Amino acid sequence: MENQSKAAWLEQIAEKIREYTRNNPGYSPRVLKENLMKEFFISAGEAEKLAIMAGRELNLSQLGLAALELNLTFNCNLTCSYCFIHQKSPQDRMTLATAQKAIDLLMERAAFPHVNITLFGGEPLLEFNLIKKIVPYALDAAKKHNIALTWAITTNGTLINEDILKFFSQYKINMLLSIDGGPETHDRYRRTRSGEGTWHKIAGLIPLIKAYQPWLGARMTVSTEAIDTMREDFNQLVGMGINQFIIAPAQGAASWSMEEIEQYGLNQLAILRDYLKLKQKGYPIFIEEFEKGENEYTGWGCRAGRTSLAVAPNGDVSPCSKLLGLTEEAGRYIVGNVNSEINVQLLEPFQNPISRRQPYCRKCSRPCTGGCYAVNFEQTGDHFAPSEENCLFWVVCQETKRASGMLRTGCVACVGRR
Repeated sequence: MENQSKAAWLEQIAEKIREYTRNNPGYSPRVLKENLMKEFFISAGEAEKLAIMAGRELNLSQLGLAALELNLTFNCNLTCSYCFIHQKSPQDRMTLATAQKAIDLLMERAAFPHVNITLFGGEPLLEFNLIKKIVPYALDAAKKHNIALTWAITTNGTLINEDILKFFSQYKINMLLSIDGGPETHDRYRRTRSGEGTWHKIAGLIPLIKAYQPWLGARMTVSTEAIDTMREDFNQLVGMGINQFIIAPAQGAASWSMEEIEQYGLNQLAILRDYLKLKQKGYPIFIEEFEKGENEYTGWGCRAGRTSLAVAPNGDVSPCSKLLGLTEEAGRYIVGNVNSEINVQLLEPFQNPISRRQPYCRKCSRPCTGGCYAVNFEQTGDHFAPSEENCLFWVVCQETKRASGMLRTGCVACVGRR
C-alpha cells in the first residue's frame, strides 16, 4: 500500500511537470522548481534535480531546429592543408533522396518561423546540378509547413560562373567566399590539385559576383605563416569590394604558440582600427565580432546539436560539419542517419553542454562559450574540454571587443598602439 501511495505521488509530480512544460513554452527551471517545492513539500535539491531532468527531456523530445548544414560532398578541387575535412573523396557525394530526407528532418523539427540551410562541403559547387534540384524541393516543403527559408553557401569561388550567379540571385542564396587575403597569402594554401594558385581567378570574378550579390562576405582564414600580413590582407580584400568578414585562425590538431596568438591579437587590434575608420568614412562593411560588447555572453556551448545539425553526404547526422570532418569516429559524433533513424538521446551532451563544463572552467575569471567542439576534440580528446589554445583565442576575442567599445566611445588612449 505504501509503495502504491508513493507511486501515485510520483505520478502526480510527473503530471505536474508535464502540465507546466505544456502550458509554458518559455520553460523556466527556477519557476518549476519553486512550484514543485510548494505543492509537494520536497527539498530544494530534489526539486532542482527534477526541474533539470524535465528541461533536458523536454529539449530532447522537441529538438527544435533552426538550421541545417548540408554537406553535399566531401570532395574538393583544391588542396588546402588546413581544411577541416581531413579525408576527401570523389565518391563522397550526396544523393537527391538523402538531401530530401535531410530537408524533411529540418521541416519536421523546425521550432522557429524562420530556418536556414547552408550548402557546404568540400566544395559544394561541384554539385551544382544537385543544388538546382534541392532548392525547389526545400522551398516547397517550407511552404507546406508555413516556414520561411533562407539559404547560404560557403565556396572557394573557383567554379563560379554567370549561370550559377543567376540561379543564386533568383533564389536569394547568399555566398560566403573563402579568400585569405592577397595573392601570396591566399595561394600559400589555396591551390589546385596541380599546384596552381587560385587568387587571380577569384579576384577576377569578384566584379561579376558583386553584380549579382552587391553585399559580399568573405571568410579570411589566418594561418600561422600569415600572421604578419593579416592587416595588409584585410585591407587588400576591402579594396577588392568585400563587405563582410569572418576573420578566424586556422585551428586543428597542430597548436599555435603563445607568441603566435599574441601577435594574432595585436594584428586583430590593428584591423579593428582600420575597420572603424572605414565605417566613419561610410564604407559599407561589417564584422560581427567588432560590433559585440565584451559582456555579451551567450552561455556555454554553441548551437551545434541544439538548434542546428549537419548532414554528411551519405546521410550521417552530427552536431556540426567540423565534427564530420574529423577522422576519429568518436570525434565525428554520429547520432544516426537520415536514411534510417536518428537517436536524439545521443545529442544530450550538446543539448546540455554546461553539465560537461570542466572544473578548471568553473573557476575561470573569463567565462567563455567552451571553445570549438571539433578543435577541443582534436587537441584534448574531449568535445567539451577547451584546449589552452581555444582559451587564449577567447581572451583575444574578448580583448578585441573591449577595445572596440573603447574606440567607439572615443577612449583611444585606453587602447595600446602597435
